[in-house]
Amino acid sequence: MSARLDLPPVHIPPEPAQEVRARARNRGAFVGGVLCAALMAISARGAQLCLTPSDLVVSHSSIQRWGQVTLRARRGDILDRDGRRLATTSDAPTIVVDPALVTEEEIGPLSRKVADILHLPAGEIAEKLGRDSRYARLASRVHPKVAQEIDRLNHRALWHHADPRRYYPEGALAAQVLGFVDGVGGGRAGIESALDDHLRGGSILLQHRRDKRGYDADPWQADQTPGDGLDVHTTIDRTLQRVAERALADAVERHAPHAAYATVIDVKTGDILAMANMPVFNPNQLGDDPAVRRNHAVQDAVEAGSVLKPFTLAAAIEEGVVAEHSPVDCENGAWYIGRTRIRDDHPHSVITASEVIKYSSNIGVAKMAFGVGAETFMGYYADFGFGQRTDIGLPGERRGKLRNAATIKPIELATTAFGQGMTSTQLQLAMATAALANDGLLMRPRLITLIEDADRMPVWDQRPEAVRQVVSPETARAVARAMTTVTEPGGTGSRARVPGYKVAGKTGTAEKVKDGRYSDARIGSFMGFLPADNPRVAIVVTLDEPTKGSRYGGTVAGPVFSEIGAAAMRHYGIPPNPELLDSPEEAWFTEVALAEVDELTLDWSGEGWRVPDVSGRPVRDVLRGLQGAGLEVRVRGSGVAVAQDPAAGASVRPGEPITITFN
Repeated sequence: MSARLDLPPVHIPPEPAQEVRARARNRGAFVGGVLCAALMAISARGAQLCLTPSDLVVSHSSIQRWGQVTLRARRGDILDRDGRRLATTSDAPTIVVDPALVTEEEIGPLSRKVADILHLPAGEIAEKLGRDSRYARLASRVHPKVAQEIDRLNHRALWHHADPRRYYPEGALAAQVLGFVDGVGGGRAGIESALDDHLRGGSILLQHRRDKRGYDADPWQADQTPGDGLDVHTTIDRTLQRVAERALADAVERHAPHAAYATVIDVKTGDILAMANMPVFNPNQLGDDPAVRRNHAVQDAVEAGSVLKPFTLAAAIEEGVVAEHSPVDCENGAWYIGRTRIRDDHPHSVITASEVIKYSSNIGVAKMAFGVGAETFMGYYADFGFGQRTDIGLPGERRGKLRNAATIKPIELATTAFGQGMTSTQLQLAMATAALANDGLLMRPRLITLIEDADRMPVWDQRPEAVRQVVSPETARAVARAMTTVTEPGGTGSRARVPGYKVAGKTGTAEKVKDGRYSDARIGSFMGFLPADNPRVAIVVTLDEPTKGSRYGGTVAGPVFSEIGAAAMRHYGIPPNPELLDSPEEAWFTEVALAEVDELTLDWSGEGWRVPDVSGRPVRDVLRGLQGAGLEVRVRGSGVAVAQDPAAGASVRPGEPITITFN
């Protein structure tokens, strides 16, 4: 055990008071300096924010002190060629409340009254009336009569404001062409998207002060209203559009294709009279499948097949390689180019150039293409508009594909002559077909004719415009005569015949390319125009991958062409040639067919929809015609309409009931 070490105590002398005071002064000066520096920095920053504030600071301060709402203009209408509305906008009332203006004693009685009017649970209304806020929405897009009943309560906390709603009076008619409007008022797809800036109109930003709790301190007021959107006039013929969609719907039921679409062109002006797609959708009630919104006529570039053979014949006649009745040896249906065999489905030996089209000979048109030469031949296809966009203005238009004449191989030149190895859209094919019908003059496709403001002053218009003379009128007429044989007995397109009229046409059945290779799937098409001796309309019909029955274009697409063509002739008052009628009943049938497609339409009167006379109409037609405008149709009985309330000519607003009695 170690010995304890005793140390003397340590005595620390006290610091002199003078040193302690000095150190305290130094520390105080340091802390004071830091505080002064911080205060100066804060002051400098405050001055900077006041004098030269950043956008972020201004934004945050505005959000804290000011609220804002954007008032948008009424969206412009889209109209058909006769001025009937295909898309319009109507104001639907929204009921709102300022809970701060409702006392506790009023919540119970007021909620019951409002609930009775809005047909909502009283507890739900009471919860909104008792909120600690300055704004609560009670019901959206109610009937105007409901809004009037709310006004009759004469309560300071209740009011309504109008919410614009886009309506498509014809429902699904031309839906892919028109497009639709999303929840924030922006155009999506079709014309709604392409001309959104014109249709949307102006907007006004309203600002109001907030109190310290963030509630509205000022009432919403607008000293002016934003300028309305512009109205857009289209070339769409509502009757032909409806005929085309109905004919396609029947074809879909018969053949169950992946898609079916048709385009109708006025050959003299290039106007798009109809552009129909199946499957279709109703823009008033959007579904979840975006695929049905696809406009196949402009967004699908496919190998068209034999429908391109008339353009090969046109190039050959124009270049003097063949004449209309020149003999062409089709090698009994088999001809080799190198190691590749070209074959015909309908073998022949020597036939005329016109019969090459009638019997759809691949060998015949391949020989014509070789006679014209690759560079010249591909130049004609480009002049007809293939391989380039039509610039119709619709979203998603495809260019299609043409081979390069400088690098094209002999077998590729041969297959291009009968529509393989190149792709085109239906609109390109329709415009090229119309060029043959128009004496070889290619027109620019026209969908929009006029854009005008609310005062009906034109802002923009488009006149019919010729692009180029592709072939001479004599050549075009010779090709038309050859195409006429296709729909005569013995031709491949006899099912496209229209009783009483000469039809120039061509069938097409193309192998569909999948994963870069030809598959067993087919694309059946028919293109043509009528009357062949004085053409008025050109029509192209395509069924993509029919899965039931025949897959040949003449069988699946020909009847659709016939139905549309017959309706077009009656619609434009072009009388049939009695010599081309097998029986008088054929003329009667086509007239009845047109009468059946004359469906109900509604016009906007400014205060509501003007109700048409529905007497004699079946239930299906009445529902299709009226429900698309957002009207509540109440059906009594079955059969045909015998009474209606309100009467024809009355104005009704969206949501208002219409009672139709059938017997």
